Amino acid sequence: MEELNKFWKNVTNRAKGLVPMQVFPAVVKKVDEKLRTCTVCVNDNVDIEDVRLYAVVDDSLKGFCLIPAKDSMVLVGRIANSNELFVCSFSEVDKVLGTIGDKMEIAIDEESLSYKCDKTEIEVKSAELTAKIDGVELEVKGNKIKVKAEEIAFNDGNNKGLAKVEVIKDNLDALKNYLTAMNSAISTGFSGVGAGPSAAGSAGAGAYQGAMEGQSIVFQDMENSKVKH
Repeated sequence: MEELNKFWKNVTNRAKGLVPMQVFPAVVKKVDEKLRTCTVCVNDNVDIEDVRLYAVVDDSLKGFCLIPAKDSMVLVGRIANSNELFVCSFSEVDKVLGTIGDKMEIAIDEESLSYKCDKTEIEVKSAELTAKIDGVELEVKGNKIKVKAEEIAFNDGNNKGLAKVEVIKDNLDALKNYLTAMNSAISTGFSGVGAGPSAAGSAGAGAYQGAMEGQSIVFQDMENSKVKH
């Protein structure tokens, strides 16, 4: 505080009876993003702390705030000729913070943009997007898209659910196994019938039925009802 008072005294003396300077240039040395204040340096040797980036020093209040870049030049103003100071103009900004009401928050920096409002959260980066909207999760990275949801519908879902590839494979394998067993059973049945006058159809039927015993085709449900098209 003593250094700050000396600084203002020097400014007043230099004014030589004119109105004291109310705005002066300074360099940002440190930023407290939570409290929305910064430390600036003037005259290359005087550090001034708690310079406001916001109307009041209160992280619970809502509004928009610019976060200056470290070592950037700003213009600092006095509040009612007191030692309370605020940044009134920026040269470089690292981040923009905004809160409106109790639900909406937004943050923008060089690499990303994030938005929150109630049950909706969205974050956008270069070639990347993540979003949560009332239980639905969306992730886009490069040329890949991942979605987590109770149901996904394309074109109103009039064609019902998409087929499940793994279930289709299992069903086709079951059909293949059944037909393979049937081929073997038919061959066994023919052997049971025999040849010539002694051939007996009942013997062939019994052999066939014995060979096919326990064989069946049971298709699983191949529809994914959560994705409609």
